[in-house]
Amino acid sequence: MEVLNKKVLVVGLGLSGISTIKTLSSLRAEVYCYDDKEEIELKNVFESLNGFNFKFIKNYKDYDFDFVVKSPGIKPFNEIIEYFCENNVPVYTDLELAYTLFSKRKIIAITGTNGKTTTTSLVGEIFKTANIKSKVVGNIGVGMLWEIFNSDEETVNIIEVSSFQLHNTKLFKPFIASIGNITPDHIDWHGSFENYIQDKFKVFKNMDKNGNLVLNIDDEILSKVDVENTNITKISLERKDTDFYFNENNFYHKGEKLFSMKDLKILGKHNAQNVLISVAICYNYGIDMDTIIFACKNFGGVEHRIEFVRELNGIKFYNDSKGTNVDSTIKAVDALEKPIILILGGYDKGVDFNPLFESFNGKVKKLILVGDTKYKFDSCSKKYGFENNVIVDSYKEVVEKCFELASSGDNVLLSPASASWDMFKSFEERGNLFKKLVNEL
Repeated sequence: MEVLNKKVLVVGLGLSGISTIKTLSSLRAEVYCYDDKEEIELKNVFESLNGFNFKFIKNYKDYDFDFVVKSPGIKPFNEIIEYFCENNVPVYTDLELAYTLFSKRKIIAITGTNGKTTTTSLVGEIFKTANIKSKVVGNIGVGMLWEIFNSDEETVNIIEVSSFQLHNTKLFKPFIASIGNITPDHIDWHGSFENYIQDKFKVFKNMDKNGNLVLNIDDEILSKVDVENTNITKISLERKDTDFYFNENNFYHKGEKLFSMKDLKILGKHNAQNVLISVAICYNYGIDMDTIIFACKNFGGVEHRIEFVRELNGIKFYNDSKGTNVDSTIKAVDALEKPIILILGGYDKGVDFNPLFESFNGKVKKLILVGDTKYKFDSCSKKYGFENNVIVDSYKEVVEKCFELASSGDNVLLSPASASWDMFKSFEERGNLFKKLVNEL
């Protein structure tokens, strides 16, 4: 794609918007930007863009744009996006733009409902251990476009890819991709679970015989994927007839034992899945297995994902603020020993909470509920015998109540099964406040 002198509107001035403006300005496009916030509220953003040419506007209907780049989180039915779609102006996210602008760059795309960040981070660590030039970017909190612009064709771009980013793709084609799992999430954004699935599948839509798609075939939806135009590597926690599998606490490649779960620093069976996917991706790239195993054994996990915070009076506190959907919280509960005091609640994404309570198996002894979904969780949980839930209004109350109600040997787990946007800017902000309050006890 040629962007020289093209008139472009960037909608949304978060990490991806800032990264996009820097890149398009450097490529000498005529860059305009829009955000719901007023100019005075964006002072820090504009300071970070000092030296780059762009114009902040509110009257976007007064211009004829060649294309629009939207922040991935902006919904498809946002009135601004609908306006440009109705007027046949192409709308991209940074993912599609990254591919079309830098099609010769090497891209590994990692997606799935849960486990993306851990998998992306571990793949990055393996590449680093192997001394291969690489960058970890994307939905993991790093604006991809500017990073890819500043890399060369030898650098491998390891991208955590969200369904939001995939929604607006048409040409995007990674040379290695993975899908770890698909469970209901972001229904409010996509409009239906089927739409969500179809957007996830766009990660391999354009792949060819030179590519490789890593699939977790334990997932009911992924087990039915029939892909003719690319190579498939299958992983499983249950089946031995796959390329990479997990059995009796050990990792295997086509029957050969690689290492044990007890060799790792990360918890939970769900992380065994993330490790299998990471190993498969790196093996398919050509990294030798000894290097892969060494990196896996030394990987310490990611912040906000079943992150041990502190032990006080025999009570252990865990921060799983990245547990923003039901399936993620199910995995977090499964990873810890009982008894658990579980903190739930946040922004309502319109999903079914029943599977969460059906999975507890007697491990959860108390619920602390907070955020927009607290009353929905309260109502749903009572069908499963949780009659004495504690409903609070702030995270200060959350931590105080947990400490008051917990006994020595209990695990206090923040894994909200909800997004953070009702009370926080991000799950990171939520997790950091939780850790701060716990450490102040």
